[in-house]
Formats: sequence, structure tokens, C-alpha cells
Amino acid sequence: MAGNKAAAASFRGHDLEGADFSGRDIRGADFTGANLRSAKVTNAKVGVRPRVGAAILGMAMLVAVACGVAIGWSVDQLRSRVASDEWDQVAEGSTLAFTVVLLLGLIVWKGFDFAIKVVAVVYLALVAINVAANLIADDFEWLVLVKATALIVFLMLAVVAGMLGRVVGGVFGIWSVILVAVLGGLATGQSEGGIAGVVVAVSLALISKRTVRGDPRDRTLRRISHRLIRRWGTQFIDADLTGADFTGTNPIRCDARGAVVDGVTWDPGYARPLDVELAGQS
Repeated sequence: MAGNKAAAASFRGHDLEGADFSGRDIRGADFTGANLRSAKVTNAKVGVRPRVGAAILGMAMLVAVACGVAIGWSVDQLRSRVASDEWDQVAEGSTLAFTVVLLLGLIVWKGFDFAIKVVAVVYLALVAINVAANLIADDFEWLVLVKATALIVFLMLAVVAGMLGRVVGGVFGIWSVILVAVLGGLATGQSEGGIAGVVVAVSLALISKRTVRGDPRDRTLRRISHRLIRRWGTQFIDADLTGADFTGTNPIRCDARGAVVDGVTWDPGYARPLDVELAGQS
């Protein structure tokens, strides 16, 4: 086939047995119902079509900037409150610090799915404590709960933004998200904010890489990315991929619903397409 690009092209129902797509750009291409028996799809660029990917990456970077600013501001608040002589200020700072460390630590250690469950329990406990404190002393500020809620949301959004950056833009995408997150933290004008931005950024890099490689701890993140792939990614729906070679190609960026995958050579460094995993195919 002539040319090196086939991005967003339609090959629906085509007979492409033995075709060579090695190293080609087939992002957003549609191979629905195509015959790709023994085809070579090695080291190919797959995933979301370029223009859509650029738009998603742009939105992910905007979210990352906002998260960096929020996290940087929160760290500055922590420093001033934990060092305060007033009990309520220390309590607020400690609560926010505990929220950040718990959530980010659990996501990195145990995965996104587990972290959501634990943080949900902790959050409900914070609500109960707030209610009890108001009933007993009638002077507990609900603002700490609002800040903790906002911090949880921003951290979750930062993780999702990092994953989207990796899925649609690869290494360039995740490092773009990381850079703007760090700059957002530095924008608070405090060195602590920049340090916090770096810590969060490194965590995003680890989590996004783990997600793309199919770590079961981050199944929810994979499902979110897969929704994008189903809408704008490379489509192998109901295609016959018998004996096809995907060495060097990341199939997690493909939609393989109903595809025949007998004898397919998957790259051991990547997870199989989520549809294939859920169907229990090899």
C-alpha cells in the first residue's frame, strides 16, 4: 500500500489478508468487518484520530494546570495551618494533609479502584465527624470538609488527565500534562507548591504507564480510556485478525469488539484490548 499514513481511513469490509501496516499511522482508521488474517500491524500508530487526540490532550492539559494550582495552593495552606497555634487551624491542615497523602499513596500503591473505595469510606467518616462536632460544639467549620472534597476531586481529575494524556499522546502526551501540572503548582508562588506539583507529576507518570500496560489495579481508568477508543480510536470491530502480528503496537488503543483473535501475536509489553480480555479470548 502506498504511503505511510492511513489515519482515519476506512477499510470496512476490505479483504486485507497478509497486508503490511508495519510502522504506519492508522489512528482512527476503521477496519470493521475486514479480513486481516496474517496481517502485519507491527510498530503501528494506533488510537484516537490525530485531531480528536489533540483536542483531548488540550483539555487534559487545562485540567492538569487547574489541578496543579489547586494542589499547590493546598500545600501552602497546609504549611501555614499545621504550624498555627490554634487548634482548629491545625485540625484543618492535618485533615487536608491526610487526604492528600492517603489518596495519592493508595492510588500509586493499590490502584485507582481501591483508592476510590477507601477514600469514600474516609470521606463519609469526615462527614460524620463534622456533623457530630456541630451538634456538640456548634463551632466546627464546614469549610474544611469543602476543601477536602475539592482536593479529592482535583486529585482524581489529575489522575484521569494524566491517563488521557498517555492514551492519546503517548510519551509526549503524558509529559505535556506533567509539565503544565508542575507549572500550575509553581504558579502559586510558593516553592512547596512546585515540589507538590513534581510529586503529583511523577505519580501521574507511573499511574498512566501502568494503566496503558493493562495493570488490573486501574481497571476503571482503562474503561474510561476505552470509551474514547470506542468513539474515536482504531476500529477492529468484527474483524478477522487470525494470525495477525501486533508486535510493538499497543492494542489497548484499539476497539476489538467481536474480532476473531485466534493466533494473534500480541506484544508482551502491553495489555490486550479490553474487549478481548473481557471476552476471555487469547
